[in-house]
Amino acid sequence: MLRYFRINDPYRLIILFVLLILAGLPFLIDLPAVTLQELKGMVLGEMMGDKILYVEIVDNTSPMMAMAEGALNFIFGRSLLGRHILALVIIFFQASYFGILLINNKAYNDNSYVPALVFGFLCFFSFDMLAVTPELLASTLLLLALNNLFKEIEFRVDRDSIVLNLGVFLGLASLFIFSYIIFLFGSILILIVFARATFRKISLLIFGFGLVHGVLITVYYCYEHVEDLWLNFYVANFSTAGAILLDDYSLYILLALPALYFIFSLFMLTREARFTKYQSQLFQTIFVWLIVAIVQVYLTPSRTPHSLFPCLPPLAYFISHYLLLIRRKVIAEGMLWILVLGLLSISILSRYNMLHQVNYMRLFPTQSTYASRVVDKRIMIIGKDPSLFQHNRQSGFFLDWDLSKKYFDQPDYYENIIKINQSFLKDPPDVIIDDSGAMEDVIKRIPALALQYRKDGALYWRR
Repeated sequence: MLRYFRINDPYRLIILFVLLILAGLPFLIDLPAVTLQELKGMVLGEMMGDKILYVEIVDNTSPMMAMAEGALNFIFGRSLLGRHILALVIIFFQASYFGILLINNKAYNDNSYVPALVFGFLCFFSFDMLAVTPELLASTLLLLALNNLFKEIEFRVDRDSIVLNLGVFLGLASLFIFSYIIFLFGSILILIVFARATFRKISLLIFGFGLVHGVLITVYYCYEHVEDLWLNFYVANFSTAGAILLDDYSLYILLALPALYFIFSLFMLTREARFTKYQSQLFQTIFVWLIVAIVQVYLTPSRTPHSLFPCLPPLAYFISHYLLLIRRKVIAEGMLWILVLGLLSISILSRYNMLHQVNYMRLFPTQSTYASRVVDKRIMIIGKDPSLFQHNRQSGFFLDWDLSKKYFDQPDYYENIIKINQSFLKDPPDVIIDDSGAMEDVIKRIPALALQYRKDGALYWRR
């Protein structure tokens, strides 16, 4: 397989697509349960049809991802199979683009599609990577940014469009995941060190990044909702606090094999590699990019296997270098097969709980105590009970409880009670789930709700 992909022939990508389909078949035939991240995305996508994000949807999801969820809901509804097939296609596109990117930028002495092959299979290190997530979509933009970064390092000419496009791609990526703003600082560092960028070019980069956010702010300013955007997107995403959905130990087990190959590659490259000056700069650039990506993983509020997407292109680059430098073809081929089969084995074993060191329990919603009573309803949850959304629809404005609870905890503030009242007027729920008892104070201030709902324990049923 290594010999086949060492040939510089774009038609090799067709075989890569077939191989990725075969690798993904176990996860497409036997679909895993919906994860918390996917479930929230589905609910948000349904709300995007008739509500304004951050104004009538109290949530901290980034705007580009919210629009993507709306499009996914329009095309697939709640179909997991359709979303996972789309994710597979996007992974193939990223792998192909990454391979072509390295060929065009002469990253290796021999042009080949081995990096595309390695990148494609690295995306299967965990079973849940086959899902349309903000990390997957934002990583596509990071690859486009990386291409512009390579061009600037290679040419160092007064082509302002290269640096400007780099800033725009990084800005768009941060509108999928806000913490990806760290790649802006990483790019500035790389440009200063390896491209000797002038103040003018750094300013262009920042301008391109700021232009994207400026357009977003302008749109909300025109509708007089900048404060909602500021509080629910910028301020809410600035914090690194959040639920860690995959513990560090599980993450280390999943990454053990790629990390081992990465160490091998560094050892081999320091001894055997013969770089040109430009290739040496690319090597250092990708190493810095990997460090920035690792830092970003630890800044992610809700860490999942998807958080590692920005680390995969650098890992694919180094591992491919290692495989291509092995002189004995039999050994090189064997090392590739060990990597591919090892990644798929770990992914499948951990998915079926046969690898007990990997704990996926927090990735999935837990069973609600109200699951049997509340089915096929439009619900409002005053608290955290996301599993109810598996068989019900969200009603009202309040999706993210961490951002929404201030409205219910402080009903004496006029603005808060107005927001709650607007929610009930526009989209009244069939059932309110209120374990905290916050609805009692709300009903005192909005007496009309007492006529519309009857209380049954922690549930309020619409009359």
